[in-house]
Amino acid sequence: MYWGKQKIIRNIVNNDNVPYSNVKEQEYDIVSAEAKHIVGQDKFNGELTITNKRIVFSAMSCEDISLGLDEIELLKSNRHVFAINDKLTIVSKGKENVFLLNYSEDWISIIEHLLKQI
Repeated sequence: MYWGKQKIIRNIVNNDNVPYSNVKEQEYDIVSAEAKHIVGQDKFNGELTITNKRIVFSAMSCEDISLGLDEIELLKSNRHVFAINDKLTIVSKGKENVFLLNYSEDWISIIEHLLKQI
């Protein structure tokens, strides 16, 4: 995937359009999707977003999770044969965050691409 030709992007803080020349200074969304965060036996519905600086999970029923790209230690994708969604596991600071969403391998590709740019 190649994001370099994207000329106008959305600023995550105030949803304004950001000129491409200011991209490095601004935080902007790259992709977001509905996801479930698994904590033990509990599942929280929310939205998982990748920005150019972090990964954010927002849900009405729990506190937001924000993982800086520089904090990520390990990424895993797993899909059970009978499961509808893929499992995306992100380990940071020794803590495992597990999310259920579609196309987890694509998410890992995007995150790995961003990690190479840090």
